[in-house]
Amino acid sequence: MFNDILNYRERFIKKFSYNILRKNIEILKIIMDKIDAKDDINWVIAGNMSLALQGVEVDVNDIDIISDRCGAEKLNKLLSEFCIKPLKYSFTENYRSFYGIYKINNIKVEIMGNFQYKLKSGRWSIPNQLSYIEIYNFKNMQIPVLTLTQELKEYENIGKFDKVVAIKKQFEIKI
Repeated sequence: MFNDILNYRERFIKKFSYNILRKNIEILKIIMDKIDAKDDINWVIAGNMSLALQGVEVDVNDIDIISDRCGAEKLNKLLSEFCIKPLKYSFTENYRSFYGIYKINNIKVEIMGNFQYKLKSGRWSIPNQLSYIEIYNFKNMQIPVLTLTQELKEYENIGKFDKVVAIKKQFEIKI
């Protein structure tokens, strides 16, 4: 009986996670519909949304979009109707970027331009995430995601080892 309860709980969690991911994909479609090819915006989905799209088992609570400064400013204008915190240069002890927060159908969307994080050495990373893009095809959408290899490297650099373990598990599944 205890195993039945655990199996039910696991199925419930997976179904719940899938529903959250599906809702985030709907939000992503809204964003992608606003971006026109002529806008010439370099951008990539990163963080848990990127991981989940690539099969890593993580909770997805928001959508993180990384761009360069110019792209972030263009995205800020395109998503202005959803803006909660306008894009501006922002920093914490461990992160710095041009940062804005948006809310679309109760899902938080964070845009980061020239995103950098503090390395274990204390130096700042180079804002090069746009060099590590993989296109993920989902329901007629071409979604640019940060490669799993780069996600792994970045999570190792900032010491988020729960994510490192989850990504490595996905690499084992792919082999």
